[in-house]
Amino acid sequence: MRAGEMNLTIADILSVANLNSKFIGDESGLNTPFKKVTIDSRKVNPGDLFIAIRGDRFDGHQFVHDVLSKGVKAAVVSRQWYAHNESNEHLIVVDDTLRALQDISNHYRKKFSIPFISITGSNGKTTTKEMISHVLSQKYEVMKNPGNLNNHIGVPLTLFMLDDTYDISIIELGTNHFGEIRRLAEISEPGFGLITNIGPAHLEFFGSLEGVERAKTELWDYIQLHEGTAFVNLDDPFLASSLPGYRNVITYGFNEKADISAVFKGIDSRGCAEFYFDNTKFTLNVPGEHNVYNALATIAVSSRFGVNTSDMKRALEQFKATSKRMEIIQYENLLILNDCYNSNMASAEKALQTLANIQRTGQKIAILADMLELGKLSESHHREIGRIAATLNIDHLLAYGPLSLWTIEEARKRGLKASTHFEKKSELIKRLNGIIHRGDTILIKGSRGMAMEEVTDSLLKREKSS
Repeated sequence: MRAGEMNLTIADILSVANLNSKFIGDESGLNTPFKKVTIDSRKVNPGDLFIAIRGDRFDGHQFVHDVLSKGVKAAVVSRQWYAHNESNEHLIVVDDTLRALQDISNHYRKKFSIPFISITGSNGKTTTKEMISHVLSQKYEVMKNPGNLNNHIGVPLTLFMLDDTYDISIIELGTNHFGEIRRLAEISEPGFGLITNIGPAHLEFFGSLEGVERAKTELWDYIQLHEGTAFVNLDDPFLASSLPGYRNVITYGFNEKADISAVFKGIDSRGCAEFYFDNTKFTLNVPGEHNVYNALATIAVSSRFGVNTSDMKRALEQFKATSKRMEIIQYENLLILNDCYNSNMASAEKALQTLANIQRTGQKIAILADMLELGKLSESHHREIGRIAATLNIDHLLAYGPLSLWTIEEARKRGLKASTHFEKKSELIKRLNGIIHRGDTILIKGSRGMAMEEVTDSLLKREKSS
């Protein structure tokens, strides 16, 4: 296989065990490699493999004849669809196209002997993935999930990006149901596993922190079964208590017993943490004390793969947060902590603490929106965030969304009088514009479904026009 070329053919797919596939069409090109694999009919090109997936909004089978007319090498379709749409065109017929996507991607992954590192956790997994990739790229060519393609469709599509140019693969695994991490591990077959932390994410589905732990540690179950290596946050009480019981474990944290142990020194004026590791001072370029743990996870992995301390320091101090994940947006007038990608009680508490600890003149304004997928714990967790906000050095608390009314009620009850709830985002933005001044620090935080980046965008427009 040449660099950049995909080593996957129709003959390969027909050989995948348990796929129960058959090919319809001209067999002269069975051993010609595909150019790429896609499930998006809008992005197909001649020579591609198209897999027709049934989604929430569209069924890819609707576009099979269209993609074949564009010159794709073959389309994977379900046996049910083929029974009503018989054709002599280039079709690979299978029982279940989603299962085929996963099984074919696993077959393709087996062609590569490079290290595979899988990352999951309640908070920080995307930031940690990006950090590790950034640091390892000082020495290696690294393949990683683009964005957050971390589910039962995204992980297979990520694996199809592999070619011989890569030295290491980092695969983020996401879940909101039991068994998903196990299945994603079976598909990606990692030799190394990292769980960032256990927190109150997706409680609507997992029910409790113990349920979250059971779901996330499916990764360790796989790693242990296949004698891989686990990277363990020794300061997380859930992870420390369920420490994998085998020899290939690398621990990290502020705990002196950790293999990768650091000393926390404080927070700078932008809210970024400073710490010492290996007698070297690190100053992160992303805000929040919690990001030290993401950095220590990165150091643990990078040390295992031979990156020296000076290169790790330089890379970590250059690393910037990905969009909407505790992203620093700094102007002459304002410091904005743009954290609009997701929210749960643990991440909201850390974000509020970061805001409170920043040493700057001006007001500290917290803008919070609903935390979703909390199930029966929704009211208690929203109220707890209101209680926490009232104990911190925060001047204004503005909240949007029906669930966040509980946050405001609790904050007022606990003495934070400058707390206001808004039913409309436009009203919140209007109020914000009326209270901000030069030198203020503003945290914007909410679950992805609340689209709180609209508040950030309004501030940026205001800044550009001011």
